[in-house]
Order: sequence, then C-alpha cells, then structure tokens
Amino acid sequence: MEDQSTIRLGKRCFVGNLAWKTSWQDLKDKFRECGNVVYTNVMRDDDGRSKGWGIVEFESPEEALHAIQTLNGAELGGRRILVREDREDRDVKQADGATGAPERAPRPARGAGRGAANGGRGAGRGGRGAPGAAPEATGESSGLQIVVQGIPWAYTWRELKDMFAEVGGVDRADVVTGYDGRSRGYGTVKFTTKEAAEAAVARYHESELEGRRLAVFIDRYQ
Repeated sequence: MEDQSTIRLGKRCFVGNLAWKTSWQDLKDKFRECGNVVYTNVMRDDDGRSKGWGIVEFESPEEALHAIQTLNGAELGGRRILVREDREDRDVKQADGATGAPERAPRPARGAGRGAANGGRGAGRGGRGAPGAAPEATGESSGLQIVVQGIPWAYTWRELKDMFAEVGGVDRADVVTGYDGRSRGYGTVKFTTKEAAEAAVARYHESELEGRRLAVFIDRYQ
C-alpha cells in the first residue's frame, strides 16, 4: 500500500522574492486583502538588510489558503512575489505530531513521489529522493523544478507526473492538499534536466486542461 501523506495548511504563509525595500507594513497592507492579518515580518540580516522573504499570519487557515491562491505571482514593490504555505507553521507541526522543534527559515514545497507530500519528503515513481528533511531555501533556483497552478481537482501526483513525463525525465511530482485531503489545485514537478523544465513551461504555460487554465513557471526557490 502506498503511503499517502498530506501537506497541511496552517495560518501562516511564506512570502518570497520580496523587493529589498518591502517592509512588514507593506506586507500587512497587501495581505489584508485576503483576510485578517495578525502578524507580519520581513527577515533581515545582521546589518538590517532584507533577506527577500517574510512571514504573514492570518486568523484562520482558510484566509491563508485564499492568500496563496490569490497573491502567489502578484506584484508587490515592483516584483512578483512567491506565496506558499509556511512549512514551519507551529499549528501544522502540532497537527503532524512534531514537538519541540526550533523555528527555522520556511522551506518551499518540493516535489514528492508516491504521493508523499508532507514537507516534500519521499521519492517519486522512479525518483531518487529518499525520505528525509528537505534542504533550506537558498534563494537560488536549480532550474529543475516547476510550479504548476490550475491543476484539475481530481489530479494526483501520478497524473501530474505522467503528464509532464511527455516532455522529459521527471524526478518527482507533488500535488498540494489541505487538511480535508482535497487538492488545492497546484503542485510542483522536478525534472532531471533544466532543458526539460524549460520545455514544460514553454509547452504547458497558459494551456487548458480539463476546463482549467494552467500557469507553469520555473520554481525560483528550489
């Protein structure tokens, strides 16, 4: 039997690709479009310079999900921001049975195989990844992974992987799901070559699939 784990969505969002001048107040003003924002922070180094990413916390997971669906790819401070679930969300860790773990920089979603999507762990069908912690985000893209938005609700990692295998070798594929186990309509695919990832973007971006329009782009943080 395949191990079907779940990426759980909490109340906090990870926001990447921030403009250097973007402040916590700018984040709050932008994200309050999606709900009641209770906390925002832009991470800075020892010299006070922005690291280009931050955290936004809402009152409810539903508001956080709305922000991910609405603001991922939106413009803020002249840059297109990346909005994802915060993998270090304390509520998510408690739901998954994790205790006492120190808070670290959030990790972006990684492709998981055999349906494994909890923290991006696991190997894809024919993939190479063994269970274990994903590396910390560095802000530098490998060029191997793409983000796919607008996935048909019935699609699992298997359909996603089979679909993109038509353009090149796929290492892992992942469809993000919420607490209810239902697809959130987006996921990631990691290829074995940059050329295959670029070909996937060229072929599938803004194409239609089962009545939904796909948005496909290179993952800048993986």
